Amino acid sequence: MTQVFLTIDTELSQPFPPDWRENGLAATMDRDIYGRTAAGEFGVGFQMDVLDRYGLRGIFFVDALLADGATPEVLAEIVGLISARGHEVQLHLHTEWLGRMAESLLPGRTGRHIHRFTLDEQTQLIAKGIENLRACGVPAPIAFRAGSYAANRDTLRALAKNGIRFDTSHNRGFFKESCRLDEVGELWQPAHVDGVWEFPVTCFRDRPGSFRPLQLCACSTGEMKAVLRQALARGLHSVVFVSHCFELIRRAPEGATPNRLVIRRFERLCRFLGEHKDELPTRGFADVDPATIPAEQPAEPLASHLPRTLWRMVEQAVSCVY
Repeated sequence: MTQVFLTIDTELSQPFPPDWRENGLAATMDRDIYGRTAAGEFGVGFQMDVLDRYGLRGIFFVDALLADGATPEVLAEIVGLISARGHEVQLHLHTEWLGRMAESLLPGRTGRHIHRFTLDEQTQLIAKGIENLRACGVPAPIAFRAGSYAANRDTLRALAKNGIRFDTSHNRGFFKESCRLDEVGELWQPAHVDGVWEFPVTCFRDRPGSFRPLQLCACSTGEMKAVLRQALARGLHSVVFVSHCFELIRRAPEGATPNRLVIRRFERLCRFLGEHKDELPTRGFADVDPATIPAEQPAEPLASHLPRTLWRMVEQAVSCVY
C-alpha cells in the first residue's frame, strides 16, 4: 500500500484590480477560489465535488496571511468553504502579503520567499498564520507548505517551535529557483529533519538530469498513473501530488475560461485513485503515523520514460492552440 496525499495550494494571486482595497476582492475570489467562468465553476468547489464523487480526501493548504493583507472575512470564507465539506485545511504562507498590510507584522520587511527571513521572523510569521486559521474555527494546523516552496532549514526549525509536525515544501524541481531545502539534500520519501517530518512533493525523472514535480498542470495522465504504479510496485510509503485552487482555469484579463486539458487530467486521476483505494488510499496529514515511515531513503527517484514525456509536450502544445 502506498498512501497518496492530494495537496491543493489555496490562495489569491496577482494581478488584483486597482481598486481592490476599496471594493474588496470579490472578482479575485471568483477567479482564483471559485473558478467562475462562462462555462461554469472550476475552482475549489468543483475540485471537492470530484474528490467526493470518488470518495477521496483532499488537503487544502490555505494562505493564512491574506487575513492581514486583505481581510479576515476573505480567509474565513475560504476556510469555511473547505471545512464544511470535510476536507483538510492546513497552513500555507505567502510573505508577499507583508507589503500589503496596513500595519505590517515585520515593519520594513517584505519579500516573496520566507527563506529570506530570520529564524525569529519565520517563527513569528508561522505563529500568525496559525492564529489566523484558528480564528476561522478550524483546529490548529499540523502541516505546512511555504509559498513558492521557498523554505529553508530555519523554516523547519520555526515550524517545530510552533508545534507543526509536517512540512511539504521540499520540491526537487524547484531547487534552482525558490526552494532552499537543497540544504537537506534530495529526498524521495518522508524524512525527519530539524524536528519536523518533511514530506517532499513527489518528483520524478522525466529525462536525463530533469526532475518534474507531480503536478496536474505539469504532467500527463499517463505520467501520473505510471508514477503511482511504480511507487506501489516499489513499496513506497507515500506519493505527494500538488495543485492549485485555480489550476483548472485559464486566467486572462478578458475573463477566465476552463482549462479542459487539466480538468480532464484531474477527473481521470481521481477516477483512477477511486478504482484503487485499497492499494492507493488518499490520506490527510491528520492520518499520518510517523512510526510507519521507513528510516531509509530510496536509492533512486521515480522515473517516467521518453515517449510519455514527448506525449505530454505534444498534448500541452495542442492545448495552447485550442
